[in-house]
Amino acid sequence: MIKKKIATITLASALTLASMAGLTACGNMDLWDTNYTLRYAVLEENGHDVLHTIESWSDSESDSAMFRTSCCGNYIWTSVNKAVLYESKPSSDAYDYECGGHE
Repeated sequence: MIKKKIATITLASALTLASMAGLTACGNMDLWDTNYTLRYAVLEENGHDVLHTIESWSDSESDSAMFRTSCCGNYIWTSVNKAVLYESKPSSDAYDYECGGHE
């Protein structure tokens, strides 16, 4: 009787953990690597690709993301279709100019 209860609890726990793992793997997060360190964003602004330094960022359930930039101190809410994120600074051919300066 006790073995049956232990087996039932173990099975229920395993199913619960499997369900939780499956649900957390949706969206922008990886099951094992849920911490992204993104420092740069190239955003399309008025027909130009502008490099911003990211202070913090978040995404939403829709196709949008919010960036807090340290280069100009702005909060920028944009479509993910108009942003490319980088961990390291991209080469200069990936953007037209950096935030705060025009060529």
